[in-house]
Amino acid sequence: MNLLKLKKSKFLLLIIAILASALIGCTSNTDIEESLIYTVIYDGNGGYLGNKTYTVRKLQVAQDSKIPKYLSYYSQDSYVVSSLGLAIRSGYSLQGWYLEENAEYAANPLGAYVYLDINDGNGLYQINAEGDYVYGYVEDTEGTLIYVNVEEIGEDVDPETVEYIYFNGGNGWGFYIYDLGNADHVEIYNASGSYTPAEVAAYGTYLVFSELTTDEQTLFADISKYRQDYYPYTEADEGLVRYSLDSGYIYFDTMMVMDELGHYVLDGDNYVDYDSENPAHADLDRYSIDSRYVFTSSASYTTPSDLPRYNADITYWDFENDRVTSDMVLIAHWEKKLTVQYIQMSGQITYITQKLTPDNTSSVDLIAGETIGKLETIPLYAGYTFVGWSTSLTEYVPWDFANDVFPIGQDTLVLYAFMVEGTYTRVNTAAKLFAIAQNPDLNYLLVADIDLEGQEFINISPLGFEVKASVVTTVVPFTGEFLSMGYKISNYTIRVQNSQKDINVDAGVIVVMGLFPYVQNATITGLTVENAHILFVTTTTGSNVICEIGGAGIIGTALDGESFVIDSSVEIDFAVTSPTQVTFPVYIGDIVALGSEYVTITGTTATIDYSLITGITTSTLSVQTLD
Repeated sequence: MNLLKLKKSKFLLLIIAILASALIGCTSNTDIEESLIYTVIYDGNGGYLGNKTYTVRKLQVAQDSKIPKYLSYYSQDSYVVSSLGLAIRSGYSLQGWYLEENAEYAANPLGAYVYLDINDGNGLYQINAEGDYVYGYVEDTEGTLIYVNVEEIGEDVDPETVEYIYFNGGNGWGFYIYDLGNADHVEIYNASGSYTPAEVAAYGTYLVFSELTTDEQTLFADISKYRQDYYPYTEADEGLVRYSLDSGYIYFDTMMVMDELGHYVLDGDNYVDYDSENPAHADLDRYSIDSRYVFTSSASYTTPSDLPRYNADITYWDFENDRVTSDMVLIAHWEKKLTVQYIQMSGQITYITQKLTPDNTSSVDLIAGETIGKLETIPLYAGYTFVGWSTSLTEYVPWDFANDVFPIGQDTLVLYAFMVEGTYTRVNTAAKLFAIAQNPDLNYLLVADIDLEGQEFINISPLGFEVKASVVTTVVPFTGEFLSMGYKISNYTIRVQNSQKDINVDAGVIVVMGLFPYVQNATITGLTVENAHILFVTTTTGSNVICEIGGAGIIGTALDGESFVIDSSVEIDFAVTSPTQVTFPVYIGDIVALGSEYVTITGTTATIDYSLITGITTSTLSVQTLD
């Protein structure tokens, strides 16, 4: 028994669930008359209440009582009664509870509700004390439920002295109290052993067979299967909740349930008749109509998707303030949770319906028109490297987790793990970009835009390659593959300086910069370079001389061999620190500054501006641009 004290109430609310004894509340001074007791029914409306077999709960309450909240999460709230359990519907969020008369509907082609008209052969089963139907258990060889009988222990029997044995008895397969004087019992006991009352406490009710352990499924293999369904009421069903088949509005998504043998498939946003001859239907999920609803195909409405749509304006029951003044049925209002399906190359699907709050302390349901959070797990697949999550299966259309929002009007967003064949090191930060020079022979995959925020590099590239302005230096070329799926490196400046003393002027020191100062047999694909600047340091001190310098958007110098730049784009400009006359060669290029004969460039565009270069004459300036 659970007794709930209501705040500021004149009455104590007394509660019963279905099949439990009625409890009647009273004040400290006044007895409550039988005529002032009302029945309140919580209608799960497609959800389960307390366990996976209860779809309704009954309470009997005194007039003007408040009633307990029925939530989908555990709460310490004083208006919550734990014995009622939780209201649960997989894939849906409980919005509130309402009386049917407190819902108003208006036609809207984008609405989430449909109307099932009994005159069209359609309808829904609604709770009605005088209804012609009940919702109960029907034997079905394809059913998902079983009932495991447990013989009750007499009130005058000490449970500590009781043992159970399992066999097919008078009430079918189940657990019966062991009788030492019964030879048949003794035979079963000796062959199969016994069970304590604690070991059988979970039975004596309907259970979902597939959720039992392997040992339980083996033990209960001979028990008849059942399903829950609506069937005509008979006197034998006295005490069960009764229903009538009527016209009514329903939340459309609750009408369809996934079913391997279903009559419909979901093709895009519409349910259509399943066609076994249509190869496009082979891989689609199949659906049937939930048993609570009746739909008859007609010339006007071939499938449920053809039914007119409506919006609903619902006023919920206020558990804090509303009081019971008559028998009533509260209906659970469910809305389908917005779901992101992350589909990996292996076929594994991760379903996400919530995201972290900004402070990362809790989770909230996804909301249309808002960002969806980010799945941090990096998918793995042998021989491939993950690029990012794409809205397309066949081409990379990246989802921008920082800015893209869940589409309004949809309840499911599908993102695919886009992979490229080969083993690459993923680059998604400036630090990882700068580390490329440490392993110049590996393959790299740029998987995010990298804004270098105006950072300035002196004789070193954002990829960590350094070109020293010294007589003795080591050339480190990039020899691997750099692949970007259209992501960009932007907003940076490379200062190029090569000021030499007179003694080293003829030593052949040359400093030519780019993202890749040197390449040899390298491949660069899909790279975008934006807002890039190269600044030549032409200011001198003393007798120093500016020797050979240069730069380009992607490659400084291509060494002998065969390198490739494919499907890339560059936006770059050049400037000098002073108009000092430079007598040594200066090399600039949009894609490559030196060694262009060793680079094959295809599908690539560039914008180059070197108008700010002064003090460098055409006799010393060498410009390489795309033809």
